[in-house]
Amino acid sequence: MEQGDITIIILIATLTIVLLIVIIIIIFSIFQNRKVKFLFDKEVAKQRFDEEIIKSKLETQEQTLQNISWELHDNVGQLLSVARMQLNMVQPSLTEEQKTLVQDTGDIISKSLQEIRSLSKLLNPEVVKNIGLHEAIQLEIDRFNRLNYINATFDVKGNITPINQKDEIILFRIVQEFLSNSIKHSKSKKIEITANCTDEILEIKIQDYGVGFDENIVKKGSGLLNMKSRAKLINTEFDLKSEKDKGVSLTLTYPKQKKDV
Repeated sequence: MEQGDITIIILIATLTIVLLIVIIIIIFSIFQNRKVKFLFDKEVAKQRFDEEIIKSKLETQEQTLQNISWELHDNVGQLLSVARMQLNMVQPSLTEEQKTLVQDTGDIISKSLQEIRSLSKLLNPEVVKNIGLHEAIQLEIDRFNRLNYINATFDVKGNITPINQKDEIILFRIVQEFLSNSIKHSKSKKIEITANCTDEILEIKIQDYGVGFDENIVKKGSGLLNMKSRAKLINTEFDLKSEKDKGVSLTLTYPKQKKDV
């Protein structure tokens, strides 16, 4: 065999090997791309499934709260109204001492009726939609202050602009949950809420000045998980911090311009 023939054979063999390598690389690349796309689609599907589960839970919770709101307003509220009217009817026939006692009881019933009506408003998602996020927070603050147990303030900075109503309800429920937990656990005598409104974001910061908590323990709690799940559902940054004997702060950063996922 001549030298030229050997050279041609070697060249052909080399080109064949290179071609096979290129084909293998292309096949591997296609496989990897498909694998990455499959994993991405799987993750997106899981995320959407989780979001649907959360949405379903939230819808169920909101419907339950609405039912409780109606019960409080229509049934308990009416019973207290009737009780107050009956006290007013018997009052003229009583002694002065009895009248004073009945009057005091009537005042307690009136205050209870006021609190029930206020609470029923804030439990009803339709009412929250109608009055808006900021007014709903202010009503909740006023309700806490009437308890004479804690001093709560609400300060709004910037121009208030409307956002998605469903998102408003979710943000409000997070605020409600934080306030409820603070009242039950923090031993704080003061709560401050600040809403900072810009064209790009709505930032809500809540600060109590209580005993704080152990983050490692509380992270396992359903209340915190519930708040975080709600925030994630509306693409809101959730930043909860605690410092022993200095209280707990929560910052919610809601983007007004939502990014497509």
